[in-house]
Amino acid sequence: MIRSIYLKNILNYFFVIIVSLILSFVITFFIYQKQVIQMREAETIEQGKGIITLYQRLGEAGFNEYLESLTTIPYEIYVYNRNGLVTKSPQASQTSGFDQKNIDYVLDGGVYRNLSDSGSHHKLIGLPFDGKNERLAMFIKPSLKEQFSQIRKILYTALLLVLFLGISLILVTTRFLVKPIVRVTNATKELAKGNFQIRLPIKSKDEIGELSKSFNFMVEELDKTEQMRKDFVANVSHELQSPLTAIRGMAIALKDGVVEREEEKHYFALIEQESERLSSLTKQLLNLSSLEANQSPFQPKQYRLDRQIRNQLVAMQSLWMEKQLEVDFDIPELKAFADEGLMSQVWSNLFANAIKYNRMNGTITVRGYELDDDVEVVISNTGAGIPQNDLPHIFERFYRVEKAHTRTTESYGLGLAVVKRIIELHNGEISVTSVEGQETVFGVRLAK
Repeated sequence: MIRSIYLKNILNYFFVIIVSLILSFVITFFIYQKQVIQMREAETIEQGKGIITLYQRLGEAGFNEYLESLTTIPYEIYVYNRNGLVTKSPQASQTSGFDQKNIDYVLDGGVYRNLSDSGSHHKLIGLPFDGKNERLAMFIKPSLKEQFSQIRKILYTALLLVLFLGISLILVTTRFLVKPIVRVTNATKELAKGNFQIRLPIKSKDEIGELSKSFNFMVEELDKTEQMRKDFVANVSHELQSPLTAIRGMAIALKDGVVEREEEKHYFALIEQESERLSSLTKQLLNLSSLEANQSPFQPKQYRLDRQIRNQLVAMQSLWMEKQLEVDFDIPELKAFADEGLMSQVWSNLFANAIKYNRMNGTITVRGYELDDDVEVVISNTGAGIPQNDLPHIFERFYRVEKAHTRTTESYGLGLAVVKRIIELHNGEISVTSVEGQETVFGVRLAK
């Protein structure tokens, strides 16, 4: 099997050009042959008339002497009467084998043309004329073999010349066609080695140019994904390391007996707290991983969305009452086609953020709208807001607006990533707007 696209292209071009030339040669030859025959037939009739005139003037004996004096003539000449062959040219065959019916046809005054045998190099023309005492028929066979031989030589020469030039051009042009593909192959190998800085030059707007553009886009996306992977590993390591370090330190202190007995209970409580923190982090990571791999159960159905949101707020009442928040809830009866369990996680995360990042005595506003084909839920809070530079990144994993040294709330930066993925599974939309120092607004749109 041929594996090189360069050789495949060359063989393909060879096949096309050779078949095309052979067909062109055959078609051209037969077309030209027909034209030559028609022209030659007209010429032969005119020349036959001249030969008849010469025969009538010289007589049979003088005509034979005239024919014998010629070395070669491009004709075979036969003269018949009712009794048979009268005379013939010296180069004519001994047995002509003419059909008596055709001889009689010409003797009766007809002009005979043999056009049926298209494969023969000889055409037969029969002309009637009057001798001294009787009606005669002259048959002329013009030899076209030499003419057709010259035509073939010309066509063969042209065929070989075109083949040579075509093959030379194919070898050159195919190399130029294959060169960009070789470049893509080499770039792919570099990419496989982990070189995400490789780029292909875009020198054309054809399919190769589009392929190069797609390759560059793929590399950019892979580079982003690789950077996200590195950040993810770094963030997970950091988030796991902090509680593990704390647990290890307190466990060593308890084992070595350096902790006063009255403080041991406090240390055990801290170990339990850090363990729960680790458990919460791993659960969120597993949940997000399951959603991104489409392994989470997805069973959409139509249900009362307004009732679910109201129940979620009631379940979190202790949290928002602790910060003395006011909840402004105004949603009409809304039905959505979604997975009720997954959407419960969406509202839980959004309300948790609205409570966590709200100010004391602030307000949470919840509104619902019924559109033509969708329903929309808008949740806003009167917190510190999100800086404009951070807005494009808030749905990324482990991204937190608060920096590590100023963080006042416990957050892993996974909640909004989970929300975003769940909304994507529903082919819905989620948006966010924020004004620093005033409010942050999340909008969720789902199909009915």
